[in-house]
Amino acid sequence: MSPRHQRRMAWRDAAFVGAAWFALALIVLAVLRPHAAAAGWLIGFTFWAQILIGSLTLIMIHRLTSGRWGEIIAPALQTAAASVPVLLVLAIPVFIALPLLYPWSQRPDAIKPDVLSYYLNAPSYIGRTLIALFGWSALALLLPRIAGRSGQILAALGLVFHALIISSVAVDWYLSLGAPFTSSSFGGSVAVSALVGALAWAAPSAPMREDDPAVGDVGALLLATILGITYIDFMAVLVIWYGDIPREEIWFVARDHLPWSALAIAAFVLTSLLPVLALLLSRVRNRARPLRLVAGCVLVGLACYDAYLVAPPSPGAALGAALLAIVGIGLALVGCFASGIENLVSSREPANAR
Repeated sequence: MSPRHQRRMAWRDAAFVGAAWFALALIVLAVLRPHAAAAGWLIGFTFWAQILIGSLTLIMIHRLTSGRWGEIIAPALQTAAASVPVLLVLAIPVFIALPLLYPWSQRPDAIKPDVLSYYLNAPSYIGRTLIALFGWSALALLLPRIAGRSGQILAALGLVFHALIISSVAVDWYLSLGAPFTSSSFGGSVAVSALVGALAWAAPSAPMREDDPAVGDVGALLLATILGITYIDFMAVLVIWYGDIPREEIWFVARDHLPWSALAIAAFVLTSLLPVLALLLSRVRNRARPLRLVAGCVLVGLACYDAYLVAPPSPGAALGAALLAIVGIGLALVGCFASGIENLVSSREPANAR
């Protein structure tokens, strides 16, 4: 066994042991504060899901468009995309905690009976989530094995599937926490935030050379996606504020106090304001080291954003549970990465083969 392989196995073991300790802490919290633990797990699940699914989406986009930007971050994207099937396991606690998380499980009067009967109910929720996760998992397994024209066709079909299913998942995982609140742009917001998360994960994880010209392409893509999510969310808030619809405004009223207002400010500053100002500078956007720092800032901001979306109906302890879940799931995924999970979906040809 080579020294490099030994170090990798040591990282794997340490990551899995750490994940086990964080899982134990969450189990103890679930016994003491079940609602907070359930909300915290959902935050951790959605945070890592957007990174893994966003990585798969970027691979499909790169399969159709090519470009050096996808080649230099390919190792990070491929490893993350290969872990998409792990989401099937991570979703199990969410399914178990449905009665704690989602008010529609108690059949409230505020939601129309036909909506409860045909859409917002546990079997439908679980079914739609499984369709999405199995579909993404199938793409993660098939894409590296199919190259050439057939691979491009699969990527195109995969993007169509992703575009259709992401709106359903966005409503189920996030918006139905505050039913009957609705937003027609929220599916697009979640889709773009997944791209932001994947790029922010790949920038510090991929072995990019400091002087590689393609680093600037990755920085420009990160800037573009951040501007996209900022625009979509700002316009959604503006339309709701201008429309002055009580059932829409109550979602924001529930978050108009500490600690949720502080989370909103942190999410805006760390995900939008500071990264945009930094990435407008070519010396930041075109160099690997400062780009990694910006990407780390974005990841923290996305965690705050997910907590802002999910946690307010739950007790404040949900934020502590969210930290445990994000770190614990992250360590488990690092263990999977160190185990060589991407080898399960390896192919004879490069994943970006045209």
